[in-house]
Amino acid sequence: MKIIKVVGLICTLQLGLASVGLAQRSAYWQEKPGSWLLNAGVGTTRYLGDLNERWNLAHLQLGVSLGIAAAYRYSNRLTFRGEAQLYYIRGSQENTHLSYNNLSFRSFNPELWAGIQADFWRPDDRNHAIVPYAIAGVGLTYLTPTTTYKGKSYSLAPLHTEGVNYNRLPVILRYGVGLPIVIGYRFKWHLEGLYTHVMSDYVDDVSTVYPDRSTMEPLAAALSDRRLEIGQTPNPTGAKRGNANRRDGYFTLSARLIWVVITQKQQHYRRSRRG
Repeated sequence: MKIIKVVGLICTLQLGLASVGLAQRSAYWQEKPGSWLLNAGVGTTRYLGDLNERWNLAHLQLGVSLGIAAAYRYSNRLTFRGEAQLYYIRGSQENTHLSYNNLSFRSFNPELWAGIQADFWRPDDRNHAIVPYAIAGVGLTYLTPTTTYKGKSYSLAPLHTEGVNYNRLPVILRYGVGLPIVIGYRFKWHLEGLYTHVMSDYVDDVSTVYPDRSTMEPLAAALSDRRLEIGQTPNPTGAKRGNANRRDGYFTLSARLIWVVITQKQQHYRRSRRG
């Protein structure tokens, strides 16, 4: 459902931009196979997991992302890409149907991933004003969930708030679509919408059930079940704390500045294609 919505957004934007009249678009779009591209992006993130409601659009709990990438155009329609990104996500049960549990987190995580971009059409196809593309890749991220308690910030993973020592370096799967918006000889602006599926249910430090708090250190026990802070009775051992059947993830919508590394071969290629 996530990727279908992104595709719908991209198609809508494409129809709107097609009327702008990019008569010379194909001359600028044509990177010679073997060309390198560098890009940087800034965007907004939205976490999807146990501490939010995915359809609660009144409380999106947005974060930010910063990324740098290098890409290599392998063929007319296929590009290989590698990227490093820092992203901030957050979530809270406040304003959800589970607000009585009072759990929350925030996380500023690094990630590395590599994958492919596949253009929907050949870049020299003059029947289309713009050429959107699909993206798919695999990588790693490092989880750093934290929360605030009595005015101080605490890292949650070392406290084992569910009584488990989970993997903080999980595999990620990224997929989505991109759309060129503004073009020039050396620089282009793209809009990208990507979903990152994390192969872990502990992005937010919440997954299964409440542990036996009597066996935990006081700080870990306090952050495992935070109902006392709002005057509620703590949950019994074994009560449901999260949904282990659905892994966490996050959505990123970013604007990216693409720099085409121009060489003499690339200049000659573009001149020949315009002719």
